[in-house]
Amino acid sequence: MPPQPDKGKTTATASSSSSTPAPHNPIAKVIWDGSIPIQFTWDQAEAAAVGSNAVESFFYEAPRCSYFSLLTSHVRKHFVDMALHFIGDDAEVWYDYEGTPLKWHYPIGLLYDIHGLQASAGRGANGSLLPWKITVHFQNYPADKLIKSQAIDSCQDYFMSMIKEADYLRNGSTKKVMNMSKSDQTQLWDGLSSNNYDRFWGMNHKLMLNDGVMARNLPIRIYLPETCPVIQEPVSPVDENSQPKTLRQILHQSLPDLFPLVETGLPVAAAMIHGITPNLDTSAIWASQNMSYPDNFLHFVIIIK
Repeated sequence: MPPQPDKGKTTATASSSSSTPAPHNPIAKVIWDGSIPIQFTWDQAEAAAVGSNAVESFFYEAPRCSYFSLLTSHVRKHFVDMALHFIGDDAEVWYDYEGTPLKWHYPIGLLYDIHGLQASAGRGANGSLLPWKITVHFQNYPADKLIKSQAIDSCQDYFMSMIKEADYLRNGSTKKVMNMSKSDQTQLWDGLSSNNYDRFWGMNHKLMLNDGVMARNLPIRIYLPETCPVIQEPVSPVDENSQPKTLRQILHQSLPDLFPLVETGLPVAAAMIHGITPNLDTSAIWASQNMSYPDNFLHFVIIIK
């Protein structure tokens, strides 16, 4: 096994300038510290083509809240040092799990829950074995299946677009994000790309707070198995009586057959956030403020039982 890099280390380096301190939030900190051990293996056909069948895998403990684009430089260096003569750009590198290309613009933890836990449950397996076994490709980028390209700049642009979208859903405009200074936006991205919780949340908590005003909608996305489209609908945080909705009420709005308001038998589905199954009586507002990914969306992965 090659030397293991520092946990969560990426190519980006946090700015040395002072930054706003993060508020105390043990739930957000635990979520931030979540990680997945990954085994990266070079595609066998590519390796065989250059006579390098015996190249060792690369092992990395990846932060759940990070992105594959932020790991590519480490992955590429390992295989180049071993045998690969690759002179292309990191944007040409792509990954798959059991033959399915992985969307680089999704957080790593979300991808694992979709392709590892959700897919294995669909096959009748109880969870997915770790380390998560990912295949690395340096050729034949599947532009028909993945957004082109997965360079770090593209990842940053997509991440910021999600931040703006979450801001719009919550406040009806993107003023909070657009009013951030360039240094504030830099702190936000640098905190994520360098896996620095205090640097990221020192700035992001300002976007999550509504200054005592109820959010218009909660930024929520729901992922069903197989090829079903992602569900993203306007989700009011309160019911018709102005009472805070629970996670069950939120899920019932989009998937009434899977999540009835009153359980009359064994549940037919479960909803995961960050690889765990939360209590569906949890306040949706609380969950959105404390359990969202860094893009400020609450991502539900649905497991059919």
